[in-house]
Amino acid sequence: MKKKFTDLAGYSPDDASDLGIRMKLLAGEIYSVETAADWLRRQTFAQTASGRELDYRAQERGIVRKEPVAAHGTLTFSRDSTIWFDLPIDSGIVCSTAGANPVRYVTTQAAVLKAGTLSVDVPAAAQESGCAGNTEAGTVSVLVTPPTAIQAVTNAAAFSGGEDRETDDALRSRLLQSSAAAGNGGNAAYYRDYALACDGVDSASVIPRANGAGTVALYLGGRGCAPSDGVVSRVSEGLNAEREICTKVTVAPAQTVAYNVTAKVTAKTGLASADVIAACKTAVQNYFYGLGVSEQVVPAALVAALFGTGMIGDCSLSTASSPVAANQLAVCGAVTVTVA
Repeated sequence: MKKKFTDLAGYSPDDASDLGIRMKLLAGEIYSVETAADWLRRQTFAQTASGRELDYRAQERGIVRKEPVAAHGTLTFSRDSTIWFDLPIDSGIVCSTAGANPVRYVTTQAAVLKAGTLSVDVPAAAQESGCAGNTEAGTVSVLVTPPTAIQAVTNAAAFSGGEDRETDDALRSRLLQSSAAAGNGGNAAYYRDYALACDGVDSASVIPRANGAGTVALYLGGRGCAPSDGVVSRVSEGLNAEREICTKVTVAPAQTVAYNVTAKVTAKTGLASADVIAACKTAVQNYFYGLGVSEQVVPAALVAALFGTGMIGDCSLSTASSPVAANQLAVCGAVTVTVA
């Protein structure tokens, strides 16, 4: 602006002059208007909208951002020796992981440790929703509100299924997919969109005529695991209430198939082996978290995920090559990473 003024007037305005000050203020206002116009342009389209504006775009197609989901699993309460009477374990018993930042879990059903037995399994869920509740087997060991006469607690299997609030990218993907393949109340897109709109469902495989004419089968997947029975029941009840006439809808969790991954990597200079191994394992796990029902495991994509850590210079990788069926979900098994 100052250059154009100088070219036309033949002199440059002083910064402290009235004209110089006005010019600076005008430049600032023009910049603000251009920034606002650019923001408005980005929020106008689903491909670039974010936050609240993306929510509004999704709602135009009846799509709502999914809320966080609590991880679920099973807690095993035990004693060192048997007793002669039954021990009740109430719903709402709180246990947690050990360490500086413990994660709490709450029993969701009542149970009874029978006389003469040493342990009983009780369904439980994370006290707070989100991915933080996903934990490995054997990590829940602290009795926060111990039931009478119970001496120990553990989780024989991992807690899984916990998910954070749906991200912009995930919501945008659902919105664009819904626009590209619109549901009409009876096609595969309709059943898939209905399932994906439910909290706790990350992917779905729809098989028309699974058991002959007039039947539809849905197989649901969560984030690196099968969804809980409660999620499957909600989807099944909802779809069977809104299904086509003379159509039988079967909803089931996808069968999980664990893929073990072995990788030998060369770390970049100056990086600790422990840090490289941890980053590579996380990259492999995140890759499997992103897979949906019936999606195949692609070794080249796993290699790309490892290089995406930015911590390795070379790698060799091996994993199973068995195909994933339409009713299966590939999940992360044992991950072994060695640094050459």
